[in-house]
Amino acid sequence: MPRFFILLPALLLGACAYHTSRSSIVVVTDAKSVVENCARLGEVDGQDSSQVIMPLDKTRDSVITRLKIAAAELGGTHVLANAADIKWKGPDTKGAVYKCNP
Repeated sequence: MPRFFILLPALLLGACAYHTSRSSIVVVTDAKSVVENCARLGEVDGQDSSQVIMPLDKTRDSVITRLKIAAAELGGTHVLANAADIKWKGPDTKGAVYKCNP
């Protein structure tokens, strides 16, 4: 039984997503006009199985963080996603990744 209590924090932390320096500069937006002159790189999904037990505001934060991380891995600078809307209630967790020139 004591091993479980040692592993519990590790299991809970494993459900979290953390920004890197590359992902922290990625912009998540729901405005198509922001990405209209950018190159589309692909699709990403911010879904995670732990989101089922999270409150809605934490779920939205988690989705946005995962979208940013996935976009940074593709070399993107922006993600067009419904989750960027402050009124987002789910379930759409997908987004389109774009690379925009400065």
